[in-house]
Amino acid sequence: MAVLNSTVIERAWLSGSNDFQQRIPNPTVNSYSAVIDALFAPMNNDLFNEFCGLLNGINATYVDIRRFENPLAILKKTDRDWRFGFSERHLAVHYLKAHSVNPTEETLLKVEKPEFEQWFYSLNYETRYEFSWSRYEIAQAFAQDGYGYDDLLSATITQMMSSAAYDEMNAMLQTFAEADNRMGGLFRYNISAFPSTEATAKELLKGIRAVAGRMKFPSMIYNHIPVPVHTDGSRLVLYVLPETLASLDVDALSAVFQLNYARPDGEGGPAYRIIEVPEFPIPNVCAILADEDFIFWRDYMTGLEPPFYNPGNRTYKYYFYESAAVGCNPAAPVCCFTTEAATVIPTVTMTPSALAFSPDTGNVAPGGELQLHLALTGTVSDDAEGEIGVEPDAALFSIAGTHTNVDTTTSPIALNSKTYVDNYGVLHVQKTGLVAGDVLTITAKAAYINPSGSTSTYTDTFAATIV
Repeated sequence: MAVLNSTVIERAWLSGSNDFQQRIPNPTVNSYSAVIDALFAPMNNDLFNEFCGLLNGINATYVDIRRFENPLAILKKTDRDWRFGFSERHLAVHYLKAHSVNPTEETLLKVEKPEFEQWFYSLNYETRYEFSWSRYEIAQAFAQDGYGYDDLLSATITQMMSSAAYDEMNAMLQTFAEADNRMGGLFRYNISAFPSTEATAKELLKGIRAVAGRMKFPSMIYNHIPVPVHTDGSRLVLYVLPETLASLDVDALSAVFQLNYARPDGEGGPAYRIIEVPEFPIPNVCAILADEDFIFWRDYMTGLEPPFYNPGNRTYKYYFYESAAVGCNPAAPVCCFTTEAATVIPTVTMTPSALAFSPDTGNVAPGGELQLHLALTGTVSDDAEGEIGVEPDAALFSIAGTHTNVDTTTSPIALNSKTYVDNYGVLHVQKTGLVAGDVLTITAKAAYINPSGSTSTYTDTFAATIV
């Protein structure tokens, strides 16, 4: 179409033609069309010069050099610390159990072994790219000045590197499928549909924000080793299909002007690192949020080798080797956003039923101590590993003393501050003011609070006799 130019009247659109057809001379249009029509033919079929009748010459040769860069290459680990060996070991340390602080405890020589998880990466990706180059033969296809010859060699080497980069990208993406198939499945977050409207784009964006926020806290929901892990926005990578990113950028534009502003740590926090990928090797997945360490790749002696010259046929042989250890990191959190069913996190339910004393004995001497062994009892459902206990065995204590008189009546005893129950459930008794036969009644009220519903009160009493 054309508008506001010499070919059409003011305030009108030209339909069925355009300025190129209206203004460019016909011979030029003829030549332009012929060149495009015969783009791959020698000299575009225009072999002879119409003025002199001689064969038209080639002015120069220009080579299209455009190297493909692996978009995941930024995640590769440096290879400068791997010069020898075949495998690389990685370790993760288990969380340590909290112990109470007891000033009279004698555990200095007790061995507390830390626990570790370990996994290995080995050289498992070895490819070679090669081509032969005959200067003798190829030089004949160029003008005497050699324009384009060196560029063609450079372009061939570049294309060899592009081939390696493309295969490398696919090998790195394959780690998602391998992890999903061999480690019990990646965590799945369900979305109703791939983003294509404002509603579905915001649904996905909301899910990404929620998962990123959840990943900041230690858990074993998104990883594949029995060690709680966490990550944050500065280390998160959002792998996304181009169509998905387009919908997030355009359809969700009214809410967040760019996806980079959908910050996992809130306004002002580090933005997601976004990497577009052509496809995922897992069906029905439109985006994957993972720690940057999930894809592990470390090159090992990768690069171009010196060319080999064969005088028998006047050719050079060029080689490029790609050797690396590649795999998935089982410690790194990862989540797939998919239209498939969401991963169900098992719910383990602790149901307390009572609070009970089980002391070592029912007697205690003035100035003595008695371990009360208080425990919260109940049941734990759906805990196949038996790792969840009915806890806490903690309570608030109150103590009342009674004295039996000669006439069998009872009277209260004024207890001093030396009679108390400490934080370890040990009853301490004052030295004075008590006689044999006096009774100390200890009442415990459970410190348990139900975080998932209403809290019931659990109490128990125990009577200790002074001896």
